[in-house]
Amino acid sequence: MAKNLLQQVMLKKADEKLSLKPSFIDRDALIEKINSGYTINRVTKFTQKKSFAPSTIAFSHGECPRYWYLAFEGADFTDNADAYGAANMTAGTKSHERIQEAMGNVPGLLVDSEFKVTYNDPPIFGFGDVMLNWEDKELLGEIKTMPNDAFEYRKIAGKPKTGHLVQLLIYMKILNKSKAILIYENKNNHELLIFPVELNQYMYEWVENTFEWMREVRKAWESKTLPTKNYRSNSKICKTCPIREACDNAGTGVLKINSLEPLDEKQAL
Repeated sequence: MAKNLLQQVMLKKADEKLSLKPSFIDRDALIEKINSGYTINRVTKFTQKKSFAPSTIAFSHGECPRYWYLAFEGADFTDNADAYGAANMTAGTKSHERIQEAMGNVPGLLVDSEFKVTYNDPPIFGFGDVMLNWEDKELLGEIKTMPNDAFEYRKIAGKPKTGHLVQLLIYMKILNKSKAILIYENKNNHELLIFPVELNQYMYEWVENTFEWMREVRKAWESKTLPTKNYRSNSKICKTCPIREACDNAGTGVLKINSLEPLDEKQAL
């Protein structure tokens, strides 16, 4: 605690000294200009989804049947990422590449990376991070990066983030894998943390039900039967939805489809 307080005092004094120095440039304006470069190309654009994405299923609006109906129909997608969020995603991509390269440098370890993972019914498309050769067996691996606080929490909790597990389970189902790993990297110091995931009866049934849910949603779109809303407009899921405007303008809908059943991590882990 004392160390953190001392660091705060030192940083404050450094900021004060910096602000007292004469400058030939408006520093805040330059910082704002640089940050704008992260979001300048992230604009609203019309997109028509062809398949379910495991990474979206695992995140917020991905559990909403109405979202997927409208995504298959085609809608204007709004990118809500701010400069920090966009920079964070870019850093995550670069970290994936660096970790995959390190794995490739180890003789006989990396079998494949950034490989397509597809399924026909329901239509699913995604990219697996790595396939490793471990003890002469292929081991599916998913890489995630996170800041120090979140990383340390995962260490203490002794379990992965539920959304990450959802994404991995879908890949495991498609690739017919009963065992896989989630690989976490601490963004602050590059420390690694690995969680083995072995399919149990609950996880098996949950992912089977999830595939049936996706089939139901896809069938609704094919029959042009718009699902009704499952959430209030001020809910967190609606607020962060990239096609919220299209949903608001689509009408009330005629078919009730429940939202995707959340994964119960107590039964899964």
